[in-house]
Amino acid sequence: MCNRKETMNNKKKFEIAFIHPDLGIGGAERLVLDVAAALSNEGYRIRFITNHFDKSHSFDELKNEEFPVEVYGDWIPRSVFGKCSALCAYIRMIYLALIYILFFKKKEKPDLYFVDLIPIAIPFLKLANEKVIYYCHHPDLLASTPGGKLKQLYRKPINWLELKATARADIILVNSEYTASIFRKTFPGITHALDIVYPTIAYSYQKAVENLKGVKPISELVPEINSKENDVIFLSVNRFHPAKKLDLAILAMNKLKSLVTEEDWKRIYLIMAGGYDPQSKINKETYAYLTELTNQMNLQDKIIYLKSPSDNMKTELLNSCTCLLYTPVNEHFGIVPLEAMMVAKPVIAVNSGGPRETVDHGITGYLCEPTAESMAEFMYRICSDNKTKDMGFKGKMRLQQKFSHKYFTHCLKRVVNKVLQDDDNKKSN
Repeated sequence: MCNRKETMNNKKKFEIAFIHPDLGIGGAERLVLDVAAALSNEGYRIRFITNHFDKSHSFDELKNEEFPVEVYGDWIPRSVFGKCSALCAYIRMIYLALIYILFFKKKEKPDLYFVDLIPIAIPFLKLANEKVIYYCHHPDLLASTPGGKLKQLYRKPINWLELKATARADIILVNSEYTASIFRKTFPGITHALDIVYPTIAYSYQKAVENLKGVKPISELVPEINSKENDVIFLSVNRFHPAKKLDLAILAMNKLKSLVTEEDWKRIYLIMAGGYDPQSKINKETYAYLTELTNQMNLQDKIIYLKSPSDNMKTELLNSCTCLLYTPVNEHFGIVPLEAMMVAKPVIAVNSGGPRETVDHGITGYLCEPTAESMAEFMYRICSDNKTKDMGFKGKMRLQQKFSHKYFTHCLKRVVNKVLQDDDNKKSN
């Protein structure tokens, strides 16, 4: 864990290159951009190197060209007839690492590389005698769905490569105590000390919150809802992906209907806002499944879907909602609960993974079991008691105490300077 007492000096304007497979819209992308922004504000020069970048499907920092982005290997297919996506991702990343090291890095050599998601670039960078930080959001091999013997045979060399590549990093960062425990169980052969650097609120989101001009009626943001002052608006913010378990929120709404009076039900709504890439088959399939489930339960007048809302829209929604529903199970960390806490909103999250470290049960929100009945029970409490505003206020205080941007930046500087200073010491010796 980061030591607050350490002090660092950044005399030279070092350059850091971030290697990330796809600069789209997701939690991993948000994290690396937050890291880049924090270090940029401290005087480090930043660049991104990626396999794919679509400015129309990216966060505002990249849309506004705050950081240079270089793309290599986008021509390599992402899958073979819908299969072997992991293998293709590794091939794309190996191509990126080799092409950049052999032909492009000499133009402006980075002092340090920050790699995440796919660690296979690390051994190639180390062969070129580069310094590397690897940020482990979660071991990739655990994200692979179970399969038969053929799938196991296919995954075995990829899993081995992930282990060996990860072990080559100079420093390994993880995003929570939960991820640290999973990492140690998954890679017992890696003896590196793990630095926990909790994600924080994006600087752009903080500025957006500062620029808010009061709480807008939800009907102004979502015309489908003819809202009144005492309406209860639940909000889910997550990309349309099976791993996010968004159907839990729909099933919970259906259960909630049986817990409240007919009069109360009239004032309850759920907004499902999430990242949606039209090129992603899995996004399309998940969205279709969720909307069909909504129709089957006759909740289409109560659940409204928003595809890829802008950052400003997301901020306004969080500010105007009553409570955030956070449905992922065993989420590595989860930044959206912190965003809700910043605008003083309570959070109902599944009692597993990172949210257990961010949500204080019964104080800043509730931690429920991953069942519709359990989530609906706490949704009912939000609808029926008067603690909502108090919970939101306490959540905002918890954010400031444990997950501030200042502390996040301090931890990053300590880690980066340690790697760079170790390198300088080796050269002087």
